[in-house]
Amino acid sequence: MPTPEKYVPIDCNFYDRIEAAIVQRRIVRLEYQGASGQSVLAETMLKDTQTKEGEEFLLLPSGEQIRMDRIISLDGAPVPKSC
Repeated sequence: MPTPEKYVPIDCNFYDRIEAAIVQRRIVRLEYQGASGQSVLAETMLKDTQTKEGEEFLLLPSGEQIRMDRIISLDGAPVPKSC
C-alpha cells in the first residue's frame, strides 16, 4: 500500500482568500489535483475548512474533501508554495 505524501501547509495569505470566498458564499473556479493525480477544474462554492490529524481540508457543498496542498489555483490565481 503506497504511503501518502506528507502534508505541506499552504500559504497563509492564500488560506485567507479561501476563507473570504467561504464567508462571501460566492462561486469560485477551483483547480486541484484529483485522487489519481489528474487536474480537476470545478466551478463551485466553498463550504468550510477542516483540520484532521494535522492536515487541512477544503469542504465542498458536494461533500467532497480536498486536502489543501492539492489545490492548484483559485479563480486563476496559483497557490504560492508556503507562508
